[in-house]
Amino acid sequence: MENLSVNALVDSYQNHLPREICTNVAKDIFEQFSDKETLLKEYKLAIDNLLISEQLKVINCTGTLLHTNLGRAQTNVTFEGHASNIEFDLGKQTRGNRSSYLSYSMNLLLGSEAVCFVNNNASSLFLTLHSLKKTQQVDAVIISRGEIVEIGGSYRLPEIIAETGLKLIEVGTTNKTHKKDYSTALKGNPHAVVLKVYRSNFSISGFVEEVSIKELKIIAKEYGALVIHDIGSGLVVDKKFLEKNKISFFSNEQHVQDSLLDGADLVMFSGDKLFGSLQAGIIAGNEELVTNIKESPLFRTYRCSPIVNYELQKTTGLYLSKKEGSIPLWHFLTLSYEELLNRIKKISGVLDIKHTVEESYSLIGGGSMPDVKIPSPVIAIHTSIDTNLISKLASLDIPIIPRIKDEKIIFDLRSSFEIDDELISNALKNL
Repeated sequence: MENLSVNALVDSYQNHLPREICTNVAKDIFEQFSDKETLLKEYKLAIDNLLISEQLKVINCTGTLLHTNLGRAQTNVTFEGHASNIEFDLGKQTRGNRSSYLSYSMNLLLGSEAVCFVNNNASSLFLTLHSLKKTQQVDAVIISRGEIVEIGGSYRLPEIIAETGLKLIEVGTTNKTHKKDYSTALKGNPHAVVLKVYRSNFSISGFVEEVSIKELKIIAKEYGALVIHDIGSGLVVDKKFLEKNKISFFSNEQHVQDSLLDGADLVMFSGDKLFGSLQAGIIAGNEELVTNIKESPLFRTYRCSPIVNYELQKTTGLYLSKKEGSIPLWHFLTLSYEELLNRIKKISGVLDIKHTVEESYSLIGGGSMPDVKIPSPVIAIHTSIDTNLISKLASLDIPIIPRIKDEKIIFDLRSSFEIDDELISNALKNL
C-alpha cells in the first residue's frame, strides 16, 4: 500500500458498516490528509467514531431506571414491524379509525372521556395550546412562576408557549402561589387558560404554597376558563399495587386519574416515564377538546407510529389486567434489596478484578421524583485500577453502561434485566 487508494483505505480496517459509508468516509479523509500513516490513523478514528454513535442495545447498570440518555423506560417490545390493522377495520373490511382500541382501553384506565396520542409530551402541550387558541379563542396562558420549567435538551416552557402565539401570564412567586393570584389574572384576562405544570426534575421545599387542581377548577369555573394539567411523568399504576409492594415514595405524586377526577379539562403526560412504555405524549380529558386536537391540521405531523401505538396498547393492557409487575419499570421498582444482593454476589464471586460490594442507591430518573433514593447494593471498582475500563465496556458488542461516582465505577443491577447478568459477569471477567 505504497500509494493508498480509496478502496485500499476502506480495506485497511474491517468493520460491519455498509461499504458505501466507509467509502464516503475514506474520500473525506483523502481530502484532508495525504500522508499514508496519517490516512490510516484518521480513517480508523473516523470509522470508530461512527461505530460508537450507531444506535445499539446497551445494558443499563447506572441504577437510573428512566435514564434519558439511554431511552428512558425499558420495554419488552414485541412488535416486529409487520403489517397491522392500524387504520383498517377488520369487521367492515374498510379504512378504520387509528388507535380506536388503544383509546378505548386508555379511557377505561384513566377514567377519561377521550384520549389522543402524539410523539412526545412537548408535542402534547404545543398541540393542546395551539388547538385551544384556534377553537376556544384562548389568547393567554396563566401559570405559576414556580412551575415555569426547563427540562433536559433545553426544553423551556416559555418558548413552547411563545411558539403558539399565546401570551404568557406569570402569577405568584417561585415558592408561593395563592388562589387569589389566579383569580386576579383571570379577571384581567377573560380568554386565558390556566396551566398547571408538574415540577418533574426539581423540587421546592420550605415555605411553599401552591394551588391544587381541585381548587383551580373552582376558580376557573367562576370565570369560564379551562384548566389543563401537564402532569409530566404519568403515574397511573393502581394504588393497591403500590401498597402491596410497599412502594411509599409515590405518596405525594398525583395520579393521572386523580387529576381528571379533580376537574382538569385536559391532562397530558409522557409514555416513557412512570407509564413505563415507549416515547409518546398522551392527552386525555374532555371529549370535545380532544376531538378538536385530533382534527387539527398539525395533529397528523405529530402522531405516533404503529410500533408506539402497539406498545402503548400492550402496556395499557397490563395495567388493566393488574399485571403491573410485568412492566419493566415496575419490575425494577419491586425488586427487593435481598434479590439484588443475591445477583450482585453471583457476579462478584467470579470476578478477578479488585472490587467491593457496597450499599448505595438507585434513582428514578427521566425528570421524575428527583428526591427519591432507592436502597440498592452495587459492585464498585476504583477507576485507578484501569483508566480504560469505561471505554472497554462501551466497545463491547452489547455495551455496558455503569455510573461513576467518587472515583469508582459503579454497577447497579436495579436498572438491568436478570437475563443480562451473565453478559455482565463475562464482560467483567474478560476485561
